[in-house]
Formats: sequence, structure tokens, C-alpha cells
Amino acid sequence: MKNKILVIDDDHLTLEILEIILNDEGYDVKSVDLTEMIFPSIEIFKPDLIIMDIKLDKADGRILCDEIKRSNETQHIPIILLTALEYSIIGEIACDAEAIMGKPYDSKNMLLTIKNLLDS
Repeated sequence: MKNKILVIDDDHLTLEILEIILNDEGYDVKSVDLTEMIFPSIEIFKPDLIIMDIKLDKADGRILCDEIKRSNETQHIPIILLTALEYSIIGEIACDAEAIMGKPYDSKNMLLTIKNLLDS
């Protein structure tokens, strides 16, 4: 059975690129570009991992990440946050994500991070 990854970003190009990369690696991918669709998508799709941008159209990905981690039903789902913030600032971001990656991200590094999170 394929691992399922939910990708959340309001940038359609980022969604398309991540879908291609993740599909090529054999993952089942669902993309969401509207913040109001995040929690219904989690409930229906039941992802094994979430990749989410920090700066979304109507929300802060860090706050949404922490909400996901506070719920008994979803706290087990590993989350990778993406950000265009400078690398020196990334280490100062406080939230419950398992990983935070800067944009532009290295796809090999992202795939390795995904594999490690799914295998743990």
C-alpha cells in the first residue's frame, strides 16, 4: 500500500512540482490550496505525512501544524513545514513540526526526510 502525503500550499506551481516529485517516488498525493479544506482533507484522505507551507492564503502553517498536533486523531502524522524565510531564521521557528525546510528546497533532501519520517 502506498504512503499517502497531503501537500498544502497556496502556490499552484509548488503544488504541481511536489505532486510530480512525490508521484514519481510512488506516493499517493493529495494537494490542497485552500486553508478551509485542510481539516476535511485530513479527515477524508487520512495522510501518513503532511507537507505544508508556513505562509498560506488565510493562515499561518505553524499554527495549523500545532492544531493538528493537539488533536488525538492527528497528532501522530509527521509534518514538514516549508518556508521562504532565511535559513538563519528557520531554526528560531517554534512549532511542533518534525521538520522545517527552506525554499527553494533540495528534492533529494526532502525525499530523504520524508522517508525517514515515514520509517520512524
